[in-house]
Amino acid sequence: MNNSVQSYFNQQHKPSFYLLHSLGWAAYVLIFFTDNLFFFKDFNKLGLNVFFPLVLAGLSAALLTWPLRHVYRRCWKLPALWLIVTIVSSSLLVAIIWTPIKNLAIWYFYEGFDVWGFLQGQDVDPSFRWYMLFMSISYAFFMILVWSSLYFGINYHYRLVSEKQMHLDALRLSHVAQIKMLRYQINPHFLFNTLNAISTLVLRGDKEKANGMLTRLSTFLRFSLDNDPEKKIRLYEELKALMLYLEIEKTRFDERLTVKFKVEPQAESLLVPSLLLQPLVENSIKYAIAQMATGGLISISAFCKNNSLHLEVADNGPSVDNEADNFVKQNYHHTQHSGVGVQNIIERLKVLYPDQHQFQVSKEKRQGYKVKIVIPMEQP
Repeated sequence: MNNSVQSYFNQQHKPSFYLLHSLGWAAYVLIFFTDNLFFFKDFNKLGLNVFFPLVLAGLSAALLTWPLRHVYRRCWKLPALWLIVTIVSSSLLVAIIWTPIKNLAIWYFYEGFDVWGFLQGQDVDPSFRWYMLFMSISYAFFMILVWSSLYFGINYHYRLVSEKQMHLDALRLSHVAQIKMLRYQINPHFLFNTLNAISTLVLRGDKEKANGMLTRLSTFLRFSLDNDPEKKIRLYEELKALMLYLEIEKTRFDERLTVKFKVEPQAESLLVPSLLLQPLVENSIKYAIAQMATGGLISISAFCKNNSLHLEVADNGPSVDNEADNFVKQNYHHTQHSGVGVQNIIERLKVLYPDQHQFQVSKEKRQGYKVKIVIPMEQP
C-alpha cells in the first residue's frame, strides 16, 4: 500500500486496533467463563474462580498475537500463496508458545501444579510428560487462525471501503474539473461574432447599441464563469442569463431571429443546473437560424407534469439531411455535431439525476428540431 493510500486509509473511521484486539480477547474470556459457569458446571471444580485461569490465558494470547499485527502489515503485497503460508506458519508458532502457558495456568488453578518448581527444573510430578505441555495445541492453533482471519477481514474491509471512497471522490473531482473546464471554454465563434457585431455597430456610429451589447456580453460572461457548476439555480435565474445571451444574438441576427418563451409560473422557482439551456439554444442558432435568410424562430418552454420539470427548446430550422439530421439519427449521444457544450449537458444530467431524467431530440412535424429535458421537480 503506497503512502497516499495508507494516509487516506488511516483517516477513515476505522476502530483502533488496540480496542478491537482487547475486545476480542475479552470476549474470548467471557464466552469460556460463561460456558464453564453454566454449561460445564458439573466439571468445573473452581466455580467463579475459573475466571482467573481464563484471564491468564486471554492475556497471554493478547500479548502473543499483538506482534502478529506488525508481521501481517508487511505481508499485504505478498502473493496469495505466500500470504497463506505466512499466516499459517505465524499462527502455528504463536500456538506453540501459547499452549504451554495456557496449560500451566489451568493446571496451577485446577490441580495445584507447582509451576515455579517446574520452571526451576524440579521433578514436581512423576507422571508428568513434556508432550503434555502441548495438549490442545490444535485448539490454540484454530483460535489464532480465527484471530488472523478477523485481522485480515477487518482490514481488507476498511481498505476496500477507503479505496472505493477514493475512487468515487476521484470521479467526482474529475467531473467537477471537466465541467469547470467546459464552462470556461466559451465558444470562440460566439465571442468572435459578438465582438465583430460590436465593431460593426461602432463603425456605424451606433455607440449606444454597441455599449448595450458590451454590457450584456460582460454580464453573461460573468454569470457563466462565476457560477459553481455543482450548484443548481432557480429556473428564473437560468432564463435571465439565457435572455442576455439571446439579446446579444438578436443584435446580430436582427429580424432573422424571433424568440418565444412559454414558462409556467410554478416552474420558475424550481432548481435546475446552471447554463443548462444556453448550449441548446446556441446549437439551434448555429444549425438552424444561421442557415435561414428570414423567419428564424426558437421556442423555449417549461412546465410541470407528473412531479417532473419539462424543459423544451425547439427551432424551425431547415429539415434537410445535414449534420443535424445525423445528429438525431445517432440519438444525440454519439456525434461530434453537438460539441462540448451539449455533450456536457448530457454528462451532467447523468451524474446529477441518475435514472431520473430524460434527454430526447426529435424532428418537428413541419420543420426544425426539438430538444426535451425532463428532470425531477426540486424546490430551493
